[in-house]
Amino acid sequence: MKRTGVIWCLLWCVVAAHGQTNKTQSLTLEAAVQMALEHNLNLKVQRYVPLVDTYGLQADYGSFYEPAFSVMGRDTNANNPGSYFGQASRVDSQQYQFGIGAPGGGMALTPWGLQYGLLSTLDKSAYQIFNSNGLPVASFPQDTTFAGITLDQPLLKNFWIDSSRAAILVAKKTIQYDQFGFTLAVMTNISATEQAYYELNYAFENVKVQEDAVKLALQLVEENQKKVQAGVLTDLDVAQSQSQLASSRAALLAARQLVIQDENLLKSLITEKYREVFDVELVPAEKLMALPEMFDLNESWQTALAKRPDLLQAKVAVERLDVARRLEKNQLYPALDLTGSYGRTGLKGNVGDAYNDIPANSFPSYSYGAMLTVPLGNTAARNNYRAAKASKEQAEAAYQLAEQNVLIQIQNTIEKARSDYEQTKATHDAWYYAQQALEAEEKKLEVGTSTSFIVLQLQSNLTAARSAEIRALADYNEDLSLLAEFEGTVLEKHHLTVKIY
Repeated sequence: MKRTGVIWCLLWCVVAAHGQTNKTQSLTLEAAVQMALEHNLNLKVQRYVPLVDTYGLQADYGSFYEPAFSVMGRDTNANNPGSYFGQASRVDSQQYQFGIGAPGGGMALTPWGLQYGLLSTLDKSAYQIFNSNGLPVASFPQDTTFAGITLDQPLLKNFWIDSSRAAILVAKKTIQYDQFGFTLAVMTNISATEQAYYELNYAFENVKVQEDAVKLALQLVEENQKKVQAGVLTDLDVAQSQSQLASSRAALLAARQLVIQDENLLKSLITEKYREVFDVELVPAEKLMALPEMFDLNESWQTALAKRPDLLQAKVAVERLDVARRLEKNQLYPALDLTGSYGRTGLKGNVGDAYNDIPANSFPSYSYGAMLTVPLGNTAARNNYRAAKASKEQAEAAYQLAEQNVLIQIQNTIEKARSDYEQTKATHDAWYYAQQALEAEEKKLEVGTSTSFIVLQLQSNLTAARSAEIRALADYNEDLSLLAEFEGTVLEKHHLTVKIY
């Protein structure tokens, strides 16, 4: 990381100090990878996904299982006219209620399905009785207190799993899924950076090849012009060599344009401030090489099946749908709930004495029972279960398809890497012999035993052979990069670990 910081400091220092374009910065592959990890905008976006899901899971716990404390107060004044011959009365009462239950009302829920509610009430009342003339004849206060608990435990439906527990399990699986997704994004970004680096490396080397081709063509034009003046060659020979020069210059311009495109692609992967470095020329510090590799198809397969983040995501997707299947299966059962409550009541003329009755257990009350609910038909539950089961089976089939595609992908990449490695050797030999042939033909041209046309053809062959060798080297290195990505070993290759906070 420190090494990366120094490199980017150099990049920005160049721009700040000179304020002009065409400044160059040598860049190694490892430094490019480190910068991609620190500055790639896509990774910065992706890393928030599991973090947001984690906060969502914590919110679900609070929403489902965090009880709420509630307080209620009410003042009531009621006048009762009584019967035609009876006495009128008036009740003044203040009611206070304290309770613990669900935030939206009702009983609170526990992670094992038990519902509970705690309630305490105070009712302060004052009664007055009036005679037929409307005069008060009697009055007395009455304070009533109550404290109790209510419980409800499902035994069949919602016993092993319910909608709240299912939502929690799905949220946990979603976090796993997104963590693998972030790991996949990191690995994909590293692989893309490697391939962009190799492409830029090829583009730079190809520019050198095309520059040499222009030099050869220009040299031949100048020599042919001298020979025309000496009467050794004709104007046709000059025209042929000038045509070759024009073609070589066009190829050089195309090669330089490719450098700009590949350079911008690499910058898009390793910087978040493109405007500040758009005019800094990145020059690969490492030459393209073809180091031999020993490939083991079965080992690569096993590694990929164990480490590929996208396959691990597919497994989690199956597990997530299995949670829904388990929930819908549980909903097929009838509802059998055990219910119970216990409370104590106090009744006195003042609040203090009324509350003293509660610990004294002067007026206990309790209840217990069971409630069985059997749906008639149960059509919705049965079809919801079938749909959940089918969705899981679909996800399992999708996983098998993804697994098979991975096996094919790895085999194709290994075979291509083997072929491209052989091509690096073959193209190198082709370049060497093309060079020998051109040098021999140039000597023959000097003594008049060859023609300018043949030399031009051999120059083209040499340029094509050199460009093909560089292309083969880049392709082989890109194959190795892709194989690491397909095996899921990109992080191990660069000695990295992914930690999500």
